[in-house]
Amino acid sequence: MASLQGRLSSGLIVTLLAVFLLQGVVVSLFLRHMTEDYIASRLTHDSESLLAALQPQAEGGFTLDVAQLDAIYQRPYSGHYYRIETAQQVLRSRSLWDHDMDVTAQLAGMQQRLTQEGPEQQPLLLVVHGYSKGGQTLTIAVAEDLSLIEQSVRHFQWVFLLLSLGVLSALIVLQRWLVRRSLHPLAQVHADIDSLERGDIAALPEQVPSELRPLTHEVNRLLIAFTERLQRSRNALGNLAHALKAPLSLLTQIADDPTLGMTPELRERLAAPITAMRQLIDRELKRARLAGGSVPGRRFVPAHELPPLLDVLRRIHHDKPLDFDCHVAAELTISADREDMLELLGNLLDNACKWSRGRIRITVEAQPGFYLCVEDDGPGCSAEQLASLTERGVRIDESTAGHGLGLAIAGDIVAGYGGQLRFGRSESLGGFRVEVQLPPPQA
Repeated sequence: MASLQGRLSSGLIVTLLAVFLLQGVVVSLFLRHMTEDYIASRLTHDSESLLAALQPQAEGGFTLDVAQLDAIYQRPYSGHYYRIETAQQVLRSRSLWDHDMDVTAQLAGMQQRLTQEGPEQQPLLLVVHGYSKGGQTLTIAVAEDLSLIEQSVRHFQWVFLLLSLGVLSALIVLQRWLVRRSLHPLAQVHADIDSLERGDIAALPEQVPSELRPLTHEVNRLLIAFTERLQRSRNALGNLAHALKAPLSLLTQIADDPTLGMTPELRERLAAPITAMRQLIDRELKRARLAGGSVPGRRFVPAHELPPLLDVLRRIHHDKPLDFDCHVAAELTISADREDMLELLGNLLDNACKWSRGRIRITVEAQPGFYLCVEDDGPGCSAEQLASLTERGVRIDESTAGHGLGLAIAGDIVAGYGGQLRFGRSESLGGFRVEVQLPPPQA
């Protein structure tokens, strides 16, 4: 679908063109008709003058007193002509020279107006009247050349066309300015949506035109519903995990009871599901703790968000001196949910802090999309463990001890964004290396 501004502009341009074209045709026809009416009235006057100049003869017929006529009828091809026809004779103006006009005889009191080609291909307007004089019926046709009229009409049409083009251009410029000004609230709503996506505002302003108010109100209602639903889900997961910890601890104590030593098979059957349940509960508790409050759609700025996260990790792992080597672009902004990225970084860095001896390197780049690399100087993983981590179909939290829970959560987040999670050994620090590659957002 074309833009609203384009559709409005196209519609107005087509409408204006149709209006100006119709106006030009109507005005040209009206001008020509009005001019022909004026000429016809003048020709009728000349026809009456010819009738008055006719003198009946005793032997029949008429003589014409040319002294009473305008001299223009005597000049050859002057553009003014007459033809008088009776039962006995035909009188023609000297201006016709050797040309004649095709005229149909009219009864007394009848008249006719028509156009035909005259001498030297002149376009003529003829007015034909039927009269009765001296007991005789006669037909008088008076004609005038329309060449000058047609030239004037064409000149008017060209002038009207040029003026119309000028006025049309001015109207189009004015219309585009008015449309752009009228659609400015849409641009403001677009800017507000960008601000909402960045997390600068929590809701769209509703001080908008009445046509846009239902849209902004509905978006705000959906944002509130989404936020409340997300918070309820996270709270429910956290509460459920906390509620299950007590029964799980009791089951663990029962599994460790010395009385079960006589039945080692039963103890092993209890230990496996208890361990799996504990991992799941710890995983959900950690997700709920790291997620916290969320503003939907807020973008992530690593240079701003990373320092507070590192301070939290230093307090959590206060038993060892941590040295974070950060390589993060100052103006880098990631088009992803802020809480998702905090959870991703938090789990990867928490895993690195747990197993490092003190040095951790963080690299964040845009190439394009989002590239993250976390390296530590810990023991790392063996080749077999790395192979199992990257093996298709193997869950990360079941692959190897120590690198399970945080990497499983990170894997879920990366998979949700359609990215890739790679594991290896750090060449510079010698420990575990995790690489995250997220694709650029789709337009």
